[in-house]
Order: sequence, then structure tokens, then C-alpha cells
Amino acid sequence: MKVAWVFSAAVAGLLAIAQAQTQMPECATKCLGTYLAKSTCSATDFACICADKTLMTGVENCVLGTCTVKQGLTAKNETSTLCGDPIRDRTMITPVITGVSGGLAVIAVFLRIYDQYDRLQIGDATAVGSLIFAIPMGALEFVMSHLGFGKDIWVLPFENITKIIQYTWLTEIFYMAAMGCTKITILCLYLKVFPSKGFRTICFVTIGVCIVFALVFSLGTVFHCWPVSYGWTGWTGETKGHCYNFNAFAWAHAIVNIILDLFVIILPIPQLLQLALGTKRKIHVVLMFSVGFFITIVSVVRLSTLVQFALSSNATYDNVPTAYWSVLEAFVSIICTCMPAVRSVLRQVFPTCFGSTNDPNSYEDRNYRISSSRNLTGSGITKTVQHTVSILPKSGDSDVIELMNNEENEHHNGREHGW
Repeated sequence: MKVAWVFSAAVAGLLAIAQAQTQMPECATKCLGTYLAKSTCSATDFACICADKTLMTGVENCVLGTCTVKQGLTAKNETSTLCGDPIRDRTMITPVITGVSGGLAVIAVFLRIYDQYDRLQIGDATAVGSLIFAIPMGALEFVMSHLGFGKDIWVLPFENITKIIQYTWLTEIFYMAAMGCTKITILCLYLKVFPSKGFRTICFVTIGVCIVFALVFSLGTVFHCWPVSYGWTGWTGETKGHCYNFNAFAWAHAIVNIILDLFVIILPIPQLLQLALGTKRKIHVVLMFSVGFFITIVSVVRLSTLVQFALSSNATYDNVPTAYWSVLEAFVSIICTCMPAVRSVLRQVFPTCFGSTNDPNSYEDRNYRISSSRNLTGSGITKTVQHTVSILPKSGDSDVIELMNNEENEHHNGREHGW
């Protein structure tokens, strides 16, 4: 972790504080003495000292070059207190967002399992897996906020800083694993819905890519420093080890994540456009499958926060947006993967609002047939495939479009068979 100290107002008051026998480090006091001699401010004129930006910058650079990290943070805390800097605190933001989005995600997964309890499939298992990874991530956000995540780094006890960095490392691992699982869950839905062999092959390949994506980036996060513990102890400058550029790694993950999101969202649209539906109904169906665009929007917003993540010298305060956007992205992704099942349950409980499956005019009784023909190269055989498309399946089924391969006929048009 990159640690620097940004000394604001009252840095020049270090000398006076030192004389009053405070906790001001000696190295910072010496820096003050050097630059205070060049200033027009009196050593006891804190108002003048706090407003002297040139003096502040000089002392800051001196402290960065002569003090340890812990000494610098102590000096910053003392001078901030002396100058009356406001105490900033946004420790409640991440827990609130985590609690609300996480609670909704748990409910969504519960409703999905309730809807599918007698016919559970792999997609349901990956949805539960996503939640299993996301819940520890959310729980750690509560612990981190209790330790001071959301406050300026210089006001925190050193042991709290170490724990926050360690828990941040863990949340990143859980986040990357959860995002991989949510994509696989959506692809499993496609496999359940669409019968086309070529399309299913693409889905299976994409699932493989998502598995590799989750494993590579999760393991890359685990071992981004060596020894591993250096990732949360190295900030002190008191331990030895090395790390690769994790900021670049986080950017790479975010970009690949967005690309995969877009691909997974766009993947079924050509299949949906082939349905023999009216324009309005076709738009409705496409929009239902495109709800994942909201996830992509959240991913893009999170990507913008990584700029601050990379440049921050006050990580426990500045990185709060990155934390809550990551949590929001993970839990919203889980909710989106469960939306068809959630609507299926709600339709049974509130048939008036969400459509009744007992209505003779309901979509359950509306079937659309799709036929496609193609010549089998070199064989003189024409292959005709018919599918029945049933909108809004029967009670108890997830609220998705189910395409079932109803019949497949091969017509031999060659001279041999006389067709």
C-alpha cells in the first residue's frame, strides 16, 4: 500500500507543540525549526502558521524525507488538532449500503431457491455460491468501519490501519470470486432457455472464460505481495518484501469485468430478436434480459473510483467510494440473476400486479413457433428445426422465456431418396 502524508494547516506549529512536551516526533520538530526560521510567522502565531502554504509544503517535504511513516502520521494528527481541522467521518456510508443491498440479495436468493426447490440446477448453485462469497465481503465492511475505515488515516491507531488493509485485501478476493459466479449464473440461465447448439457452445466457452477470469484474478490478489503478509504490513516500512503494481492489476480486473459483462448481456439478443413476437413484446423480452446493463453502469462508476484508489495518500478515507461501489456491484449482480425467479414468486402471491397464471389469456397459453431450415453441405439434405416458444411458464417455473426443441425433421432431397 502506498502511504504518504499530506500535511495541511499548522505544520509550522510543531516546534511550539514539542516544547509543550506533546507526542510530536523529534524529526518533525527539526523540520519545523528549519522552515519556521524562513517564515514571517511567529512560532506561537498559529493562525499565521496555518495559512502559510509555502511553509506547510516545505515542512511536509522535509518530514517525508526524514521521518518514518508512523512518525509522519503522528505529526499530522498533532498539527491537525492544533489547527482545529474538522474531524471527517463517513464510516456509516459503507455499512448502510452493504446492509440494504446485501439484505435484498439474501432475500432474492432465498426466493430463487424457494421457486426452484424441487428442480435445483447448476445455475441455482452458482447463485448461492455468489452469495457465499459476497456475504463475507459485506461482513468485513462492517468490521472495517468499526476499526475506522471512513476516517482520516492519521487519526487511527496503527494496529487498526494494519487490520483495515488486511481486511481490504480479503474483500477484494471475495469480490472477484463473486463477480465470476454471477456471470456463470446468467450463462446457466441462457443454457436453460435457448436450445441452439451453436449458441450453447458459445455459452459453455464463456463459462470457461469466466472460471479462468475468477481464478486468475482471485489468486493474483492473494499473492500480489510476497510474503503475503507484506501486503498489510509493508505500509509501515518496518518489514521486508515486495509487491507488484496492484493498482494496475485492479484496473485490469475492472476493465475485463466490464467487457465480460457487456458480452454476456449482448450474447442472447440475436436469439431474442428471432422470436416470432410482436414488436412491443419483443422489446419487453429484450429489456428483461438486458437488466444486466445496470450492473455494467455500476461497474463503470466503480472503475472511476479506482483513480482515487491509485493516487490516494489517505486510503482509509479516500477509498470509501471504491468499497461501497464494489459491495453494491456484487450484491446488485446477485439480485439481477434472481429477478426471473423473484417475479415468478411474486406473480403467485400478487397475481393482479404481476400477472396470473390462471388467466386463460395469460402468456402461459401463448405459444410461438420458430422454424429454420438449412442445407447440409454436400449431402443434399435440408434440416428443418421447429421450436415452441412459451412466454411466462407455468406456475412454479422461473419467469423466463423457455425455448424447447419441439421437433426436428430431416428431409432428404437427394435423388437417392426421391425427395
